[in-house]
Amino acid sequence: MPNTTKKGFTIIELLTVMSIIIILLGVLVPALNKTRRYAKTVVQRGQFHEISKGLELFRNDHSENYPDSGAAGATSIGTTVGYCGAMKLCEALLGQDGMGFNPLSQFTADGIIMVGADVCDLYPFDLCTSTDPTHYGTGGDMPWLATNLQSRIKYVDAENIKAVRLQDLFTWDITANANFYPPTVTFQATTNISPYAYPNAVIGDVFLRADIKGAPRCQARAGQKAGMPVLYYKADTSKLNHDAITVPNAAVSNTNIYNFDDNYALTKLGCPWEASAPPIGASHPMAGDPTVFLKAITNTQVTSTPRPHREDSYILVSAGFDGLYGTRDDVYNFSE
Repeated sequence: MPNTTKKGFTIIELLTVMSIIIILLGVLVPALNKTRRYAKTVVQRGQFHEISKGLELFRNDHSENYPDSGAAGATSIGTTVGYCGAMKLCEALLGQDGMGFNPLSQFTADGIIMVGADVCDLYPFDLCTSTDPTHYGTGGDMPWLATNLQSRIKYVDAENIKAVRLQDLFTWDITANANFYPPTVTFQATTNISPYAYPNAVIGDVFLRADIKGAPRCQARAGQKAGMPVLYYKADTSKLNHDAITVPNAAVSNTNIYNFDDNYALTKLGCPWEASAPPIGASHPMAGDPTVFLKAITNTQVTSTPRPHREDSYILVSAGFDGLYGTRDDVYNFSE
């Protein structure tokens, strides 16, 4: 008599196998994600190392001084622009246009200086196009341009440390009629003139999430990914305090070694992938509460009196995997 028994799996057996697979995925996927994030963090620290080498080279060339990080405003022709720490870091290492730092720089947003009676643009190029004929200056033209290029210095490898313009990251208008008010000092982050006059270049971190918009002049890089701006804070060695408890006001900030205001305008912008610019503190905890930054940089190994890490140099900050400043996955140049 032939064997009529059917070979196969029962429903119970299939459900058991599927349950085991689901359980394994539930265990392995978070572990893989954690490993991936840790690997990115290691790469980010490597980027900080390269930036640090560039800053040391800059310091050697500039009387043992690191670039300033204050959110300054007044330019040589009287325009007030909030030119903050992250932007000054990019200019110091790569120049505003990615062609190298100009030793004549006064770290103003428009890069314009007076040479005699002439108004000259220190950075007449653009991150995306070869030249910008509107930026030669009234007394510059090609002789000035040639001298300009010969004096330029790149303190980091532009292939590894790339600059990106804020206006190519954010979909909302950040370059016209957009004012930002830090807790202690009112300053204008941008001006009412042409949105494309100031590149506002920053160095992006390695957590590539934001799309470069490509508008209006950066079509060659449209669709490429970019990271959030690397924040840069220079220690004010003339100050002695580190108050991470009191919400900064003019009296407190003026005595702290590190000033939260140096990058306040950037932490307020939110993330490029958000639909619109968020209200203060809606996404970036660091924008809503200055003490988030001050507590994060506190050196917990010092118990006698509150002190920040790297109190005689500078601090670099990456927003980390989530793209939000002031959260647990932020990467600092003093963390291991």
